[in-house]
Amino acid sequence: MPPSIATYDAALAPLPLLEVIRRKEAEVKRRLAAEREAAQAAQAEAERQARELVVAAEAEGRCQGEAERQAARSEAEHEATAIVAQAHARAKLLQRGGEEHLEAAIARAVKLMVDR
Repeated sequence: MPPSIATYDAALAPLPLLEVIRRKEAEVKRRLAAEREAAQAAQAEAERQARELVVAAEAEGRCQGEAERQAARSEAEHEATAIVAQAHARAKLLQRGGEEHLEAAIARAVKLMVDR
């Protein structure tokens, strides 16, 4: 067997340390960029969901507020109707009392005039 001649094969030779470091650095940078993109996408999605929640909460608040406003208005209308009814009843009572007193006063005046 002929003696083997050693030849230099760059593919088989170990990489210089600086090249290994550069490749690792590039790999880390790629991972960081991918993680940054994923974090930005997650943040954008969270912001979108937060906006949707705010819009939904505002809509629900408006509906609930409208219902409460209508209930308060209805209650106020009922109270106003009751107050007006009480005022009418009191006015009629006073009017009847005034008419009775007026009739009695007229009767006394007539009696005084007749008795003179």
